[in-house]
Amino acid sequence: MGKHSISISHLSAGFTAVLVGYTSSVILVIQASSLAGANSTQVSSGLLALGLIMGLSSMAYSWYYKTPILTAWSTPGAAMLIGIVGEFSINQVMGAYMISAGLIAISGLIKPLTRLLSSIPSALAAAMLAAILLPFCLKAFMPLATEPLMFSLLFGSFMLAKYWLPKYAMAVLLSVAIAYAILADRLSTSLLAQFDLTIASPIWITPEFTLSAILNISIPLYIITMLSQNLPGIAMLKSYGYQAHGTPLLLGTGISNILLAPCGVFSVNLAAISAAICMDNNVDDDPYQRYKATLWAGVFYIIAGLWASGVVALFMGLPTAISDILAGLALMGTLLMCLQNAFGANNYRESALLTFVCTLSGISFLAIGAAVWGLLLGLTHFGINQCKHQIFTNNAKVKQTEYKK
Repeated sequence: MGKHSISISHLSAGFTAVLVGYTSSVILVIQASSLAGANSTQVSSGLLALGLIMGLSSMAYSWYYKTPILTAWSTPGAAMLIGIVGEFSINQVMGAYMISAGLIAISGLIKPLTRLLSSIPSALAAAMLAAILLPFCLKAFMPLATEPLMFSLLFGSFMLAKYWLPKYAMAVLLSVAIAYAILADRLSTSLLAQFDLTIASPIWITPEFTLSAILNISIPLYIITMLSQNLPGIAMLKSYGYQAHGTPLLLGTGISNILLAPCGVFSVNLAAISAAICMDNNVDDDPYQRYKATLWAGVFYIIAGLWASGVVALFMGLPTAISDILAGLALMGTLLMCLQNAFGANNYRESALLTFVCTLSGISFLAIGAAVWGLLLGLTHFGINQCKHQIFTNNAKVKQTEYKK
């Protein structure tokens, strides 16, 4: 296969990344938009704008840097918005989205902040990522108890493909899953009845800026997006040996988010969980060719955006159990890599364990989620240990100097 060719493994990885992103969280995005006061056409407008901006940014960054850079919406951000946006008008919500995006763009311009984000120990970032990934992977095995035949068929086909055709394992799994859903008549007829091939249209919502919305929506959304999406996204790139271009990535996503926020774009940021699907060894033996998977992901993002209503109906038409299996098995390799990186070095293990357990707990305190608290606890523990080690080293040097005298 030539160096400049695009294989089925690139296409299937890109499609799977988009499928995982949509099936796992699109309902949260729809709920957040609806609770903000958006009608059906405005919700479709938001999904259209999200699909276009995620697709174009993923393709542009990946092509320019020849790196598998995937952008996405903030799933934790969407979950947070569900409990907040109902207290504000839709115009105030759009204004809050613009402020949050502006803060992200400013973060890209402040190089010390970017360096600070990039300087976090990779073991702690990997521990945080592992805790985020673990629930997705665990859910892949839940259908064994309720639908053993379906699980055996999908899991068996995946294992056989991993052994005989490792590069095309996800393509095989996707094909078997879709075929099973069709043959077993498991596609949701009520959702498929809503399938509409009409291309969505953008709807402009004039933003309104209020201090209350900025404090209660913009600031939390900014913090969550930076620390639970952009930081894991940078860590994911570094974990696979790629250079993380923090400044242009934050600046570009922030500015594009500002421009399209009035159309319903609440957040565009680096992908972490879905991006891992495009970085795995099964995508391509050559790590410098894996960016082609994110190029395809960008194409599918744009398609998903143009036919937002129909795509949502189709994705949600798949049984939940099948979606869970697809997501979990696709992320198993990345989970293993994160666990190895998190607990491989002795001097990081306790700090990484604190990060892992706290993130996995799912706690929320002071409007800050478990991933942020886990990272903060891990960093605090690591910092204290570093101080103790430095004090011990300095004391030892002093004693050695006194002994020589």
